[in-house]
Amino acid sequence: MLEVIICDDNSDYREKIRQIVEDTAAKEDMDLKISLCTKNPDEIIEYIEKNHITGIYFLDVDLKSSINGIKLGEKIRNLDSQGFIIFTTIHMEMSYMVFKYKVEAMDYVAKDEEYFAKRVNSCLIKAYNTYYRDNFKEDYISISEDSRIINVKLRDILFIETSGTAHKIRIHEEDRQMEFYGNLKDIQKKLTSNFYRCHKSYIVNKDKIREIDMKNNKIVMVNGEECYVSFRYKKGLVS
Repeated sequence: MLEVIICDDNSDYREKIRQIVEDTAAKEDMDLKISLCTKNPDEIIEYIEKNHITGIYFLDVDLKSSINGIKLGEKIRNLDSQGFIIFTTIHMEMSYMVFKYKVEAMDYVAKDEEYFAKRVNSCLIKAYNTYYRDNFKEDYISISEDSRIINVKLRDILFIETSGTAHKIRIHEEDRQMEFYGNLKDIQKKLTSNFYRCHKSYIVNKDKIREIDMKNNKIVMVNGEECYVSFRYKKGLVS
């Protein structure tokens, strides 16, 4: 999932950008999450240091804080080299500072321009498409869940199981689950070699296994969730 972070000392613009992001994500079926919407730049730095994310950042240039938005962008760039930074401001004359601080910004959007929402929307779509095209050509799968198309990174999957609902399967990540129509045989063809069919009802990501309970034919994942391994497939799992 690609995360979005908004930093603006003006609450009206914070909410305006938040709404544009939410509307765009819904309209374009994007797997986006607004992780922070704040006026505090220190809160953003702390979050990135703790979570090691790749994000889309909307930063107000004039934050009226201990650092301005461009210096914040410089700090973000040092922590998130692949992130997408978009500056929003009424001070277009300060755009030269982006180059001075070598921030490598994606765009510089004037808050008072007529097409502000359209520019923000365009930045989101471009960043989203670039992120998945350049970084996850072979490392994600797209699934349909209700009316959304969700891009799921393979490295985030713990295991996949058949659902209690007919003709549906369920993907388990550490912090979420997704259920959609499909079967294990077809989805296995889209997976990399670290995924193993350990049971007629389960495919497990071997990189996410914490332990294998050989006596009880159980696999314990890194987050404590459990799935099963059948006697038939047990040998292949531990080899």
